[in-house]
Order: sequence, then structure tokens, then C-alpha cells
Amino acid sequence: MGNGRGGGRRVARSTRSSGRGRARNTAGKARGGGRTAGMSPRLVTRLSAVTAIVTPCALLALAALASNPDYRVLGMVTGVVLLVAALGVVAALRPTWWLIGPVLLLEIVLLVASGPAISAEVLAHRGVRASVVVTAAHSAKDRTGRVSWTCELRRTDGLPLPHATLAGYAGCYGPSDVGQTRDLLVDPSGWVPPRSTDPDRVGLNEGIALLGAAAVLLAALVLAAGRLNLRAARR
Repeated sequence: MGNGRGGGRRVARSTRSSGRGRARNTAGKARGGGRTAGMSPRLVTRLSAVTAIVTPCALLALAALASNPDYRVLGMVTGVVLLVAALGVVAALRPTWWLIGPVLLLEIVLLVASGPAISAEVLAHRGVRASVVVTAAHSAKDRTGRVSWTCELRRTDGLPLPHATLAGYAGCYGPSDVGQTRDLLVDPSGWVPPRSTDPDRVGLNEGIALLGAAAVLLAALVLAAGRLNLRAARR
């Protein structure tokens, strides 16, 4: 009887110890970012590859779309939706801050900083000089009380001028500009708003190279999230 009870206690202790060991292993895999539940290795590989390719390319395309004032809201809103979706994929594959943080930062850079660079490149390569006259100037205040100006333009040759406005940072300085004639760079296709004929191109090529590097790094981080997920699942 004593041996039977002692053996039963040993079996019970062994069962409890085995259960605790399995629980610790399960918790360790969860903390280590194991394979997402319900996702096969093939699905993880495809999902990370598609996200790595589509996200940077789509963000750059949406930034180019937003460089046209007529589609700026559409481009930015769609870009934010894509940004959140791609971030969700990375978080599902590898929920660690050292991946999610850089991915979010690179996505914002590609969506926000690409538009001005694209506009400058378009005008630099296909912009033509056109003489315009400032017909009106409008002011606006931001939350800090800072006043900014926007000038309305009209071509002196009577040809249509798409996006016939000039923001303060592009060369509109207030009511004193009204009635003045100046030369601007105009996009013949009308996609990009007109700008000054002497735009500041210092660092533009370097900036475009950095945007390309950001796109490549973003793709690499997404692929790394997929690889780390698969590596953790094999443990």
C-alpha cells in the first residue's frame, strides 16, 4: 500500500512538472514571437515577400499622386491606410519594437517626403518658363498665429494655368506681390503646381538617393520579420 501511494505521488509530481515545462515552453515561444497562429511557413514567406515589395512601391506611387493638388487628399488618405496595413503585417509576423518602430518611421518618410522631391524633379526635367501676373493674395493663420500667404496667378499669354496658385514658401510674400509679373517654371502637363524659376536643388539628388535607400531598407525589414518568424517557429 505504501509503495502504491508513493508511486502515485511520484507520478503526479512528474505529470505536474511536465505540464509546467510545457507551459514555460509555450510562454517562451509566445514571448519570442513564434509563428503566427494559423499561418503556414509558406504563407508567412509569401506574405512578407508581397508586403516588402508592394509597400515601398505603393507609398512612392501614392506620394507621386499626392504631388498633384487635385489628388492630394486621396493620395495621403490611401497612403495612411496602406501604412497601417503594412505595419499590422509586420506586427503579426514579429511583434517587437525594434522592427515596428523603424518600419513606421520609414513608411512616414516615404509617404511624406517623397512628394516634394517628386515635384521638384518633374519641374527640373520638363518644366518650362512662363510669364505670370499675380492677381490676388490671400492670408491664413496657423494654430501658432503665424501668417502664410497664397497668391493667385494668371499667365500673361492667356494660356490656361492649372493649379494657378503660389504658396508663400514658393515665392508669395503678400499684397505687395499683386500686379507684379514674374517668370515661373510650369509643368506642361499641369500635374505639378508652378514654382520659382530658380528652385533650390541643393541636396535634391542626395535626398532622392536617401528615399531610395529608405525604400530598400523598409523592404529588408519586412523580409527580416518574416525570416525571424519562421526561425522562431522551428525552435
